[in-house]
Amino acid sequence: MPTYTPPKTLGDLLLVEVAPGWTKEKALLAMGAAYPLGTVLAKVNGKCQALDLAGAGAAKKAVAVLGESVDATAADTPGVVIARGAVVELVELHWPAGITDVQKVTALDELNALGIVARAAL
Repeated sequence: MPTYTPPKTLGDLLLVEVAPGWTKEKALLAMGAAYPLGTVLAKVNGKCQALDLAGAGAAKKAVAVLGESVDATAADTPGVVIARGAVVELVELHWPAGITDVQKVTALDELNALGIVARAAL
């Protein structure tokens, strides 16, 4: 008998938010990818994109976490991001392929500086 696995929601990712109108905000996601909930984002030329450790400059700096799944394969698409003042579930974060532990620690430190703290839920 098949089992049903519900899709992940913001409640799976966002454990604590300081203030609903302050923690989350709308952002434009760069065209060319389908972004899953929990994607660690960088901001390049005013648009959010998945953290790109092989990229240059701003593409390597974590600035937010995506609060919903967004399909931006065909065009730049708005989405909700966790920008500040939050505790997020560590295992729900979506990282770029091939990221090292050292690179994760750096990205988590960058998020922590914005008040986005990643923790494992109890």
